[in-house]
Amino acid sequence: MHLDLSARLARRHRDRIALTDVGRGSSWTFEELERRATAVESHLRALRLARGDRISILSAPCPEMVALFFGAVKVGATLVSHSLRLTPPELSKEIGRVHPALLVRGRGALPELETDGVPGSPASLEELVRPGPTLATELSGAADWEAPALVLFTGGSTGRPKGAVLSLRALVTNAVTTVEGWGLTRDDATPSVYPMFHTGGWNVLLLPLLVAGGRTVLTERFDPAELLRLVEGERPTILSGVPSMFIDLIGRSEFPGTSFASVRFVKSGGGYSPPPVVAAFRDRGIPFYQGYGLTEAGPNLLYSTPEDLTRPGTIGRPNLFADLKLVDEQGREGDSGELWVSGPLVFSGYLDDPETSAAAMAGPYVRTGDVLRRDADGFYFFVGRTKLMFKSGGENIYVAEVEQVLESHPAVVEAAVIGVPDAKWGEVGRAFLVERSPVTDDEIRRFLRERLAAFKVPKSFVRSREIPHTRAGKKDYPELVREAES
Repeated sequence: MHLDLSARLARRHRDRIALTDVGRGSSWTFEELERRATAVESHLRALRLARGDRISILSAPCPEMVALFFGAVKVGATLVSHSLRLTPPELSKEIGRVHPALLVRGRGALPELETDGVPGSPASLEELVRPGPTLATELSGAADWEAPALVLFTGGSTGRPKGAVLSLRALVTNAVTTVEGWGLTRDDATPSVYPMFHTGGWNVLLLPLLVAGGRTVLTERFDPAELLRLVEGERPTILSGVPSMFIDLIGRSEFPGTSFASVRFVKSGGGYSPPPVVAAFRDRGIPFYQGYGLTEAGPNLLYSTPEDLTRPGTIGRPNLFADLKLVDEQGREGDSGELWVSGPLVFSGYLDDPETSAAAMAGPYVRTGDVLRRDADGFYFFVGRTKLMFKSGGENIYVAEVEQVLESHPAVVEAAVIGVPDAKWGEVGRAFLVERSPVTDDEIRRFLRERLAAFKVPKSFVRSREIPHTRAGKKDYPELVREAES
């Protein structure tokens, strides 16, 4: 079955507003979104792109990115969204791994990159969405359920980011189950504060709301003062974000005086929001829900309902089409252990990396690396992570990548990184260093920021005579955590 999603949505929702562009003060209806997606299709066909080709996009969030996605779906191409937070060397390396047939540049402060191996000059996003002559549709090259529609990079525990491949089957399943589980309607609206190189930007509410016929207000970046103005000016019904965003929001002097009359609930993901954040909204009569998910399965995997408010700490219950089990270290299934996920919302593996893809799976199940527990009524609670990673402000940070850069500094013999609690970001990095020669914290930070995105740079540094190791010769991270807590 050919899945021309934007055409289907336009037939169903027609002249309803789909997207509001805050930066330009304009809006697109579903029909306008389809018109722009058709323009993208024509341009891509003129460039001879077809099923299986990859399109790399560098842009801040905007309606044109959404049109590019739907236009790529029409020809069966795969959109690969890259992070603008990466340094030029990181970004060039990531794009090189993708081998895109087309590199597209959109809005925002875009870095100058080495783009060897990418055919032609970078295309303009504005030009691609501009309507022109319509070419005949060729359904033979178009998308079906298993077509790889979107690739989003996640951190890699081996130090190399992984491109999670999301099929139309996975994207549509997440959208439909979110509509059902969250009770979304065509009257709902939300400001999108997530970057669109992140699963949050596409899958938390954008695609689900489009399916429901609701409206998404697109902002180029998260700004707490601007978001509070949008809450009153755009009258959203749902707010969604990561804990650090909500910490910034309630810390603004304008927060107490902002009317949240239109907001029917707030949803937090990407980590656990601290009690003061939850209380700030609930004291104003606004339900505040915690959730759980991951790029590879969801991300709206577990969802909450009003009855969950009587169970402090829960991250909810599974969505309609998610099959979950908890497996302990001995491989036994029970009410506590590593979360394994299967169902039609599961990803299609990592881009051009069959070995890592196979390691992430156990039969039809994705192994999340997260330890959860389940109570007698089927509510889930987050316990901890088995992977060598931590979340800071909703972003996954894998310690191996940071350690490799630290250990490339001429003054560093060995380094180990852990996540430590932080009131704002949930967790931040702490680096333990064995030095070859003295080096200041500022010198290390400058070195790291030239090679890593800012959110990956540890917030504190500890000098050690040696890094503790296990008997197998591996870095002893539990011992470092105990040292940090002492």
